[in-house]
Amino acid sequence: MAIDVTKHSTGITLLPVVQWSSMVPIPLAEFGKSLNDPDLDQWFEAFAERNSARGQYEISNMGCLLIKPWAGIPICLFEGHLTAALSFWSRENGGIAFSPTGCFVLPDGSHLSPAASWVRGERRRELMMPENRPFPRVVPDFVAEFRALCDSPDVLLHKINLFLEHGTKLALYIDAATRTVIKFHPGQEPETLHDPEYIDGDDDVLPGFRFAVRERIFDLFTAAE
Repeated sequence: MAIDVTKHSTGITLLPVVQWSSMVPIPLAEFGKSLNDPDLDQWFEAFAERNSARGQYEISNMGCLLIKPWAGIPICLFEGHLTAALSFWSRENGGIAFSPTGCFVLPDGSHLSPAASWVRGERRRELMMPENRPFPRVVPDFVAEFRALCDSPDVLLHKINLFLEHGTKLALYIDAATRTVIKFHPGQEPETLHDPEYIDGDDDVLPGFRFAVRERIFDLFTAAE
């Protein structure tokens, strides 16, 4: 039987660091769980499967279950285009590309699913280790996030910063509404690109990768409009 998560939509303790109006955070304690529970992965997998019709799920490093509404159009299309481009590039250059359904466990205990992500090929054995099933305790080398109109930029940027702090080498924040891309590297100032035609991968992360962000994201619905 699916758990009725809607009853938690009011009167709950919100995340103390950042809040997201389109996301419902529920303390794991309300389910009798914590970040330190040895069976948290199994419980989380079962919960997400039973309640899959209600949305997508993550776990924050503050010990909250995060209920995210389904992305819908156009975000799901954006995610698909970038994931497909990563997958195609990986066939020739190695590594493994992940869609938004890929969930990673960071060292702080959070279970997060980037809009698109990639792990270099030499870490394949690490991904396949039994202790990394179903959610790998592996920090992706590359992650990307798309901002929907209902999303708070602060929350997505906070999520990106968590990945960078734990080892991600390159991260992208893509906002179709403002036609803006922000590139992040650990320990460096972010680089803001205004209406770029392409996004290039770094030579030490995604050498030779190029994504036509203007055509595949910013202008995707221009002709139809």
